[in-house]
Amino acid sequence: MRLIVLTLLSLITLTSYSQDLIILRNGEQIDCKITKVDSVIIHYDFYKGERKLSSYVAKDNIHSYKINTSDNIPDNSSDVLQIPDNTVIIDTTKYVKETNKWINLITYSQRYGLHADGWSVQYYGYNLRNTSKWSIPILFTIEGFTIHTDYFSQFDYQSVNMSYFMAGISPFYKLNDNFFLNLSANIIFGEETLTDFYATESSNTFFGFSPSQGIYFIPKSKVGITLGLSVYEKLLSSEVYKNDIGIKFEIGIKF
Repeated sequence: MRLIVLTLLSLITLTSYSQDLIILRNGEQIDCKITKVDSVIIHYDFYKGERKLSSYVAKDNIHSYKINTSDNIPDNSSDVLQIPDNTVIIDTTKYVKETNKWINLITYSQRYGLHADGWSVQYYGYNLRNTSKWSIPILFTIEGFTIHTDYFSQFDYQSVNMSYFMAGISPFYKLNDNFFLNLSANIIFGEETLTDFYATESSNTFFGFSPSQGIYFIPKSKVGITLGLSVYEKLLSSEVYKNDIGIKFEIGIKF
């Protein structure tokens, strides 16, 4: 009976020292009893087995921490948020120093669509900030494609020559240090020269919209190989190339 009582007392003690929480920037969580908070350091007690230990952590390594308000721990921070469950959450992301790094990518891609296949060469240039998940690159592209014969044959033309340009946005969203989500949306404006079976030429101005969604591997190192896989869609007012959907494989170099 005495052993049971001692065990219960030990559990009660452990629980009482696990009411506060420190969340580090890498996602690690520390269950502890926060004893002191100053402008740069948080001091805390924790249990390792049955041993009570004390330690501390610098605020620039912390994302946030929670303190049970009944403990009246002094805090010198100004970024305090009171929430209904009597817990104070203090966001310490402001202690993170912002860094900026310019990234250059040159890639080659191969496209395989339902109605046309093609290729393209891209240059991406963007500023990577450690305080933001989003990066909006400067993007230059040269591309070409060939419409599938079985799709083109349904129209009353023997050939077409298309020229166009695209304007839009192609932001990257950082998933982790090496993988990025890419969401692109482009408006297409161009002109096509059509030749029918009587060798008569005609011109047509066309418009279009082309979004894409992809995932990219971009190494954290300064120089390295980058890979991408995307799904793209096209909707156009062309006389012979009205819509498409396909997959784009991309490979290139980061420098």
